[in-house]
Amino acid sequence: MEFNVRRITSAVLIVTLFASTVATPLAAVAGTPSDDLKQIEYKYYFRGKYQQAIESLQVFVARVDLNDADLSRAREVLAASYVLGGAPAMGQQMFAEMIAKNPAYAGPDPNVFKLEVMDAYAKARAEYAAMALQSAPASGGTTDASDDRDKGAAAVPSNANVAQAGKPIYKKWWFYAGAAALIAGIGVAAGGGGGDSPPPADSGGVTVGVTVH
Repeated sequence: MEFNVRRITSAVLIVTLFASTVATPLAAVAGTPSDDLKQIEYKYYFRGKYQQAIESLQVFVARVDLNDADLSRAREVLAASYVLGGAPAMGQQMFAEMIAKNPAYAGPDPNVFKLEVMDAYAKARAEYAAMALQSAPASGGTTDASDDRDKGAAAVPSNANVAQAGKPIYKKWWFYAGAAALIAGIGVAAGGGGGDSPPPADSGGVTVGVTVH
């Protein structure tokens, strides 16, 4: 009985020792995302080993325990590694995807990343702005403006109407036409009422000369 207890105790100690031996390197490998990302940056990216940085970062961004900040930073460094590693089109595409997912993304820090990386980001931002303008509705604001112009044109009188309305009454043609007709009527009535007054020399009517300025 005592022998069996010793065997069980020895087995438990062996299992415990093995578990602690294996768990130590696993804990060292599986660190926090922020620490692991910093190790990749300083071990590969900042040393100019862009291909190794790309390979490590591709594995890193597939992790499920990343928060938004670590994921955004990893993609940023990955895009920069593509640009400096000889694939600028891939880096620009990655920046374009980051902008499309988050239009408020301000881009890489110019104090940290090189000029080539900043240039790739600027091109991606310019392409995104151009696509946004093209996708905007072309007739969204012009219809209302044209309607307003039509309404405004209808409300404003024409030049001819303004000129006609602005003339004094004594400069309008119908004033003189009515005056001529009135004078003619008075002349006819006066000629028929007086028996002693001789008829006018010309019975064809009354001629009125009018000069319009």
